[in-house]
Amino acid sequence: MIACQTELTCLRCGAVTGHTIVYASLYIKYIVCNQCSFKIEKPVTILMKQYIQDLPKRAFALTLRLKGEAMSHPILFALSLPKRMLYKPIELTREFSEVCL
Repeated sequence: MIACQTELTCLRCGAVTGHTIVYASLYIKYIVCNQCSFKIEKPVTILMKQYIQDLPKRAFALTLRLKGEAMSHPILFALSLPKRMLYKPIELTREFSEVCL
C-alpha cells in the first residue's frame, strides 16, 4: 500500500488539515484526518468491483507493451519472460490481497 499526505477539508473538523490518503494498488482505500483521526473508508466490495473491472484493460495494455518490447528488443524480451511469468501471478495476488484486506 502507498500512503500520501495532502491538505483537505475535514468532514468532522470543518477545517483544512493534513490528511493521509492510503492507496491499495491503484485505488483509494481510505482517507484519515491527521488532526482528529476521522477516517473515510471505501467498502471492500466496491474496491474489489473496481479492481476486477480494470483487469481486462490492464491485461490488454500489458499485451501491447509486451508486443512492443518483443519487437524492439527480442533477445532481452525472451530472457526476461521466464521471470515475468513467475512474478506476475505473485504481483496480482499481492494486489488483490491489498484490495481485499
